[in-house]
Amino acid sequence: MSQGGDFPEVVIHPTRSKTLANIFGSTMFAVAAVFFILTPDTAARLIGVAAFTAFSASAIYSTYRLISNAPVVVVNAEGIYDNASPFAVGWVDWSEIERIEPRRNYLTRLIGIRPHDRDAVFARVPQHRRWMVRALAVMSHSPINIPAALLGRRLDETQRMIERYHDRFGH
Repeated sequence: MSQGGDFPEVVIHPTRSKTLANIFGSTMFAVAAVFFILTPDTAARLIGVAAFTAFSASAIYSTYRLISNAPVVVVNAEGIYDNASPFAVGWVDWSEIERIEPRRNYLTRLIGIRPHDRDAVFARVPQHRRWMVRALAVMSHSPINIPAALLGRRLDETQRMIERYHDRFGH
């Protein structure tokens, strides 16, 4: 446990109900994508293949999260550990964070975290995932994103807690 008085280490695990819903929804969309793949139209096939790939990956990742029950976010006096998605960056010290802001990416609500030096943060991400993290940063306009999808707490409550820790330890 981290030292911090009123700032104990907070470990947030994925919620089983949201994870199960994500598995179910992703599986249903992957099955629907098969029907696109089976059509004679080339454009529909391409869309089907892309959708099948994306939704199958989502279902597999959610199943992994359900089985592993690894924390999605850890917050303490030293910083924040992001493990909330396949695009997670891992550990970030409070001093590395410039700004924390709510984000919306299409239909997904996120906590966006802007580091002072995003390249330094990206350099710590394993190389086999780094290209995905960079691509998401371009699409979402925020290099670090914590989605609500698997959080075992409300997103706004989690954001307020992260901001509180950042205000206390980020300077």
